[in-house]
Amino acid sequence: MKEVSPLEIYNEFHDDIQAIFRSRLQTQVMIALGSGSKPLSTLREITGSSSQALIPKIRQLEALHYVESVQGDYALTPMGRLVEPKIERAVTLMGVLQRHRGFWVEHEIEGIPLEFLNEIEHLYHTEEVRNIEEDVFAVYASFQAILRKASWIHGVSSIMSPLLADEVQVTVMEGRPAELIVTGELARRLGDEPYRTMLEPLSGHENFKMFTSSSPIRLGLTVTDGYLSLGLYRRDTGKYDATTDLVGTDAAAVSWGERLFQHYKADAKALEIPQ
Repeated sequence: MKEVSPLEIYNEFHDDIQAIFRSRLQTQVMIALGSGSKPLSTLREITGSSSQALIPKIRQLEALHYVESVQGDYALTPMGRLVEPKIERAVTLMGVLQRHRGFWVEHEIEGIPLEFLNEIEHLYHTEEVRNIEEDVFAVYASFQAILRKASWIHGVSSIMSPLLADEVQVTVMEGRPAELIVTGELARRLGDEPYRTMLEPLSGHENFKMFTSSSPIRLGLTVTDGYLSLGLYRRDTGKYDATTDLVGTDAAAVSWGERLFQHYKADAKALEIPQ
């Protein structure tokens, strides 16, 4: 059987496909009904439109068998319930790409493993933190604040600086558990000064564990019980960008970050801290 490409499918059914995204009202109605049936009055409130504008659009959705009338309300049909989550995901994905457009354009987003890149809509509620002329330590200050509020810390990184190492040491010595996954190359560098002296007090400390990743790492990730911080490599230089992070407290973003941490930990090997 000949495989049919998405482009061929689009060419054949483009009128039906465009029917949803061409109309603001039809897209809004589909998303609104994704959470359950609603009366016309509620759909008017959600869309900010009159019945005269809304009803013809609903009729078109009924003609496509995506929406039906149920006991005076409007609801998605079984076909509509199949289509609506895809619309919602496309809208959310475009939202996170546009909201943080500069971040995604400037950085190597492929440094994020594909399965997590396919879920970046969970990062919609994060905020961009950038070093600027008026605040050249904005990213470091944000990182420091995150660690000092954390009950526990999980990190993934291919880079280290004395400032970051010092913050990790302070966190662990205060009794809060921390786990750090690093590349093999970075692990070797941690045996040199100044890191050797800074990490020495953590050797054998029950609150601190280090691992080396079996997978390449092209990002910097810090996850705590209430925060996510994500940094990437720049496209123009190929070097890690320590001047820009995405930071968030949203539960979906934190959960995404923790799953990413566990992804790297799954095949990582325990590392003895240099003494």
